[in-house]
Amino acid sequence: MEISYKTKKRIAKYTVSTGNWLLRTVLFIGISFVILYPVVSKILVSFMTVEDVYDASVQYIPKNWTLRNYQNAWDFLEMNSLLLNSFLYPLITSFVQMCSATLVAYGFARYNFRGKNFLFVLVVVAMVIPPDLTLLPLYMGFRYFDIGISVGAFRFGLLQLITGKSLNVLNTVVPYVLLGITCTGLKNGLYIFLMRQYFRGLPKELEEASYVDGASTAQAFIKVFLPSATQIMITVFLFSYVWQWLDDIYSSVFLQQVPVLATALTRLLENASTVSAGISNLTEVSLVRNCAMLFLIIPMLVLYLICQRYFTESVERSGLVG
Repeated sequence: MEISYKTKKRIAKYTVSTGNWLLRTVLFIGISFVILYPVVSKILVSFMTVEDVYDASVQYIPKNWTLRNYQNAWDFLEMNSLLLNSFLYPLITSFVQMCSATLVAYGFARYNFRGKNFLFVLVVVAMVIPPDLTLLPLYMGFRYFDIGISVGAFRFGLLQLITGKSLNVLNTVVPYVLLGITCTGLKNGLYIFLMRQYFRGLPKELEEASYVDGASTAQAFIKVFLPSATQIMITVFLFSYVWQWLDDIYSSVFLQQVPVLATALTRLLENASTVSAGISNLTEVSLVRNCAMLFLIIPMLVLYLICQRYFTESVERSGLVG
């Protein structure tokens, strides 16, 4: 029996759509496995005892569930003393970076001025400069902080003139706030880029209509553009908070005497001695380190699950997809 042309076309269309669905499903499962497997395996291992690690019959699910590893990690990291700082410092820094990036990005997106393109190129270049390159001058600047100018070997500082000495602002939140205000902090170039893309996508008619209604430039920004930019601002805040939470480069330099989780975890991973934790078994040390890394990972996962709707919608509207 001969198959009609329409039937052949429907079969071909069904075959293509089924193949596309199958390919998407396989890719989704594969990518999900690559992302979720390390996290799930770490969580399961964190509940294992040393006996479970040496038991060949135990692959993923522990036989002897225990919370001892979490207790040891909590005690070693001294979480009671560093938990508040670990949440507070990223919170302040992220808020400052979000506000400054919003103002700068709005200027790049909605105004034309001399040198605009060149300055934006500098912002993009700043995104690829490793923070390690600027650590030494930043450290010296905050260790001997002053308000003034330098001309060659001569420094003219206001604090030096009044008090006779400079100010040491290390081990405070001041370095992070100053870097955030000047848009030179960690990943600030990326935040400006994201916000600029969003503001550029808004129609000019909104701005013109606000001016016709008698609004000033500041009023148009505050009453028209800011309310519509809530989602992208939340995204920038999340990006900034995550990077500040995980950062151990600036924290190890600016907060040498202030305990935060990232630097404490780095110390735990690099410290071969287990005397302070009272642990003599190297396998148990490995389990404790695994739990300590979960202390760093799980809060960020919870934060993303809470704010994921704002995150996905803002990325779609910023023009970075499609």
